[in-house]
Amino acid sequence: MLIARDLRIEVGPRVLIDEASFTLQPGDKVGLVGKNGAGKTTLMRTLGGVRGPAAGTITRSGSHGYFSQEAHLERGRPELNALERILEARGIGELLVRMEDTRRKLETVTEPDEVERFVKRQARLQDQLDTQGGYAAESEAKRIAAAVGIGNEELVQPIATMSGGQRRRVELARILFSETDALLLDEPTNHLDLDAKAWLMDYLAAYKGALLVVSHDLPLLDQSITSVLALEHGRIEPYRGNYSHYLVERDRRREQKERERAVQDQKIAQLEYTIARFKGTTEKMAKKAKAMETRVDRIKKDLVEIDTKGRDTKIDFPQPSPSNKIPIEASGLAKSFGDNLVFMDVDVIIDRGETFLIMGLNGAGKTTLLRILAGVERHDLGMIHVGNKTTLGYYAQEHEQVIEGKTVFEHVREISDLPDATLRGLLGRFLLADKVDQDASTLSGGEKTKLALSQVVLSRANVLLLDEPTNNLDPQSKQALLEALHEYEGTIVLVSHDTDFVAELTPDRALMMPEGDVKWFEEDLLELVALA
Repeated sequence: MLIARDLRIEVGPRVLIDEASFTLQPGDKVGLVGKNGAGKTTLMRTLGGVRGPAAGTITRSGSHGYFSQEAHLERGRPELNALERILEARGIGELLVRMEDTRRKLETVTEPDEVERFVKRQARLQDQLDTQGGYAAESEAKRIAAAVGIGNEELVQPIATMSGGQRRRVELARILFSETDALLLDEPTNHLDLDAKAWLMDYLAAYKGALLVVSHDLPLLDQSITSVLALEHGRIEPYRGNYSHYLVERDRRREQKERERAVQDQKIAQLEYTIARFKGTTEKMAKKAKAMETRVDRIKKDLVEIDTKGRDTKIDFPQPSPSNKIPIEASGLAKSFGDNLVFMDVDVIIDRGETFLIMGLNGAGKTTLLRILAGVERHDLGMIHVGNKTTLGYYAQEHEQVIEGKTVFEHVREISDLPDATLRGLLGRFLLADKVDQDASTLSGGEKTKLALSQVVLSRANVLLLDEPTNNLDPQSKQALLEALHEYEGTIVLVSHDTDFVAELTPDRALMMPEGDVKWFEEDLLELVALA
């Protein structure tokens, strides 16, 4: 169970959330909703114990699992492989590592006393493993890992060599394997394919503990939750029902408030008109006017508050100068991480002005190839030629451009020498105007996406390399990005598992990874996009 009372959450001098109170009981399935920047991720981090509230209390009972939007290496031990990291949730991973270490030492010792000591240690570790579920638990961990899209080869892959998407799936499997009494999940479906999303929705629907989930995946919110906490303008308002019911009820409540406010405003206007008539006449009328003023003050004190509708994100990519006819060309590319061969003998030829989609299943090397084309990752074999008139704008799905310790404004100042007022205006279009002096690393996932996109806008590049640009974006911001890309006359190289976004963008060609086959994009390929 989790009880929050009168929470006040601040980021720097800004009050993000105030007077927030709610309770999570076993069996509650709650969706936390709100626009990018409303404070959803900060609230989740506070509830998860990563940071403390400025005021108020959080009471927890039982075990809690918190799944963050990001999966940094420092959260775990990077020398572990994926299976060991998942098993750590129940203390089994470390036991298996110690058992393997003991076995190896046992093979090297010859002294009888030493042999006996290591045999006893191995027996003691085996007893601990059996007590904690042993190999049955390992089988369960593998089943959960497979369900969220972690293959057998990835299970033995060191976490340090994994992409951000792979690490997030490992962390999600670890949280689900930990058997907690409550789950706090922040964007759990990012980087999940269609089958994994369907499995997760079934899992959460059957989960008997308390669930609080942040997601822009609308089917997840409709199928897996039974109530909503809406976060807007620093306040939390509860709703019963799923996300679709919340949208209807939110509009109904707003219309009701508007009607009540209209009645109050009309009454105030009538009273003030009468007061103006009575004042300056007889003493009797002046006394009536005074009484009416008291009534007006009382009505104004109890005025129904109507939240102003928030501003929308606005994105415009400047029309770039023409690139070379073939802005990027690569041949014979190969890349591996240790013993893990990601892809081999991949050729890429990008035509000016086209939208080029890189496709493939999880772990096929899509992000790795895009990083190589962007020049931020070295290839092992092959060659790349970037035209002399080609300028690249790279958006990294893991927000690598966002540096801890630097403010939001410093991030855009590094990209452009435009006047301060112009840069602040641009940040305002991305709804970041009130966060210019904030440490960029403390932004939510959606806000980091917007900041990184603002940097791409300022680069005035004629080739955009976009890696999952819709992750963490609310629906309105996603639509704004789509419309901006439709207007953009440069070249787009895209990695995305967002089926609706890809369908609306209508790519020209698609590269299938890891094979390296290139096809003209057709609608039937959208099924493969969903599987990615």
